[in-house]
Amino acid sequence: MKRLLLDEAFEGVLRELSSKLPLKRVYEFAIAKYLLDHDDISLETAKHEILKLVKEVDEDSVLHTFQCLNQDFYDPGQKKRNLKLFALENGHLTKTTSYQKVLQNEEYRTYVEDLIIYGIFRYEKEFKEDYYGVPHLKLYEQYQMGDAALLSNYRKSHSAFRGSGLLSNGNDYFLFIDLHKEEDIKESINYHDEFINERIFQWQTPNSTAPSSERGKNIVFNQDRGIHLHLFIRKYKEIDGKTEPYIYIGKGNTVEYEGEKPITVTMELENEVPASLYTEFTKRV
Repeated sequence: MKRLLLDEAFEGVLRELSSKLPLKRVYEFAIAKYLLDHDDISLETAKHEILKLVKEVDEDSVLHTFQCLNQDFYDPGQKKRNLKLFALENGHLTKTTSYQKVLQNEEYRTYVEDLIIYGIFRYEKEFKEDYYGVPHLKLYEQYQMGDAALLSNYRKSHSAFRGSGLLSNGNDYFLFIDLHKEEDIKESINYHDEFINERIFQWQTPNSTAPSSERGKNIVFNQDRGIHLHLFIRKYKEIDGKTEPYIYIGKGNTVEYEGEKPITVTMELENEVPASLYTEFTKRV
């Protein structure tokens, strides 16, 4: 590979790995670390490597990690822009030729290894060895919409997880809520979402949702239907032009509802919001 092409490949490797930082699950980098020194990795070996970093991991998440590293859930634009580092075939993950050649350069390999080790170190500092299940969500951690696709083992394009305040994957519903709406927002979409107290939250569904629809029934009768309502809250969409992350406050269960299109839902949170976070969400500035 000519030097110019090698330099471009190296930059592509750094972009692809850096796009996963900060890690919200460590599985991808546990595998990437192993493949620095090995030609391929099986699902069984991958599980073993992941368990060096966390107390538990389910096999479906290991397979999902292989599929993610294979770029199965990238949209066409992402596949065009992002260098592919790994290839999945017959249950084994291998390094692509471009990635192999980058790692053969000692200087470039050092940068790549440092990036992977840094990602794992930062993850361990934040999440420790704990297993959070599926979806792999930690209470009061910061998340973006797309993280919910990754952490719930979503098997369609992950870029579809954006733009809407209500996203779903099977029995998991993800509610992304801005407490303070923009001043010029249309009244028809100016939802009344607010904390009643540290344990009760009021949320309005998207305008198209009726209680008689399947989605409406899943929301208002979520416990009876085995639906998990995950709440992600942020006070403002932006601060000083920078998009704010959401804070995961856990699951809620519908205890009351009224109206339709939208439905106003009162939920009891499974975890009482800590006083300091509650104050931050509700205080006037």
